[in-house]
Amino acid sequence: MSESDPPQVRCTPTDPSIEFDVFEVVRLRLVEVLTGAGYGLIEAERVALYVVAAARPVSKLLKLTTDPRSPSHEKVPEALSCVLEEAQTLEKARRIMLGAEEAAGDDK
Repeated sequence: MSESDPPQVRCTPTDPSIEFDVFEVVRLRLVEVLTGAGYGLIEAERVALYVVAAARPVSKLLKLTTDPRSPSHEKVPEALSCVLEEAQTLEKARRIMLGAEEAAGDDK
């Protein structure tokens, strides 16, 4: 390998940049699908952001609880608490979607 060759990147599934990329892809796809289904761009963006915000703590809880090493008894309830706190975020997304559906129904 010559000195001009770039260093190899050693990414793992727990690499924060990969995790960010995954959530960004999810967000963009949700916006695309929701706008294609007739939701307004602003509503679609807000729903996608709320869903991704709620999914992040779930991802962390899954990583923690599936780690071959047993997590500390303090970390699991802490991670679970973060997941439960984001339930409100999913409720916001649900209300936006219901409101958009009701508005579309009024147009008919």
